[in-house]
Amino acid sequence: MPIEGFTSSTIIDQLTGVLTALSADERKKEVNKTKAVYAFEVTNSEGKKHYFVVDLKQAGRVTDGASEAEAAKGQPKPDISITLNDATFVKISEGKTTAAGEFMSGKVKIKGNMMLGLKLEPLLKRFKKLSETLPATQAVSPVATGSSGDSSLHTIAAKGYNGSLVLAQIAKTLSTDDAKRQSILKATNAVFQLDLDGPQGTKSWVLDLKPGAGATSTVLPGTAAQNKKTAGVVLILKDADFVDLASGKLTGQSAFMGGKLKSKGNIMLALKLESVLKAVKGAAAKL
Repeated sequence: MPIEGFTSSTIIDQLTGVLTALSADERKKEVNKTKAVYAFEVTNSEGKKHYFVVDLKQAGRVTDGASEAEAAKGQPKPDISITLNDATFVKISEGKTTAAGEFMSGKVKIKGNMMLGLKLEPLLKRFKKLSETLPATQAVSPVATGSSGDSSLHTIAAKGYNGSLVLAQIAKTLSTDDAKRQSILKATNAVFQLDLDGPQGTKSWVLDLKPGAGATSTVLPGTAAQNKKTAGVVLILKDADFVDLASGKLTGQSAFMGGKLKSKGNIMLALKLESVLKAVKGAAAKL
């Protein structure tokens, strides 16, 4: 999920979304192309640090945290550690500069396998291309679940919809953290339908956040009617605005007042959705 103040987190989210959406076999192929674990220490414009570990050597998993130890929890030892600022990370991902060039200028520090640093731009470019060509019907990969016994998440990721990557992260968090899921369901007690306007028109997802929702059924593709649910509110907004809402750049109230958010049903539930996004954002960092 996007982290406020860190534009680079959207790049990591894109990579995470691809790995989550690929099938087990496809993910294994991507891992075998890289065979390395990348660790990033990113400093934003306010001097705050955030850490990301990208495992493209074993499980194909991405973790992050406010500390190096938190981000590295459960991950293999990094083959390369890259220290850089948020703006430089973004420029590298956009192809406006190279890791090697920024290393020579002192803006990037590297520990470990230097050759992997040269592979960073092709790696980011490859995953960006994958995210753009990812079929909307691609299944989200299996993850460990709680007591439900269901070992796979529903189809969530949709081509060109970054909001779907946020929703995939929500689904992943709620499926792997039983205590967090139960707490959120109890506090929210509502079903949301999100209609996101993106490059292929409007696509819908359902957030079933009522007590009793299963570990892998809190986020569902399609409308409430298609999923045989009754939504307490239907929230209609642009895909980009939903991403801003999830990252904290936009509030439900300001979006509604500014005409960016439309609703059918109980608009007050939009405030509950903000609380859910904040709660899951904190939990996601621990995965």
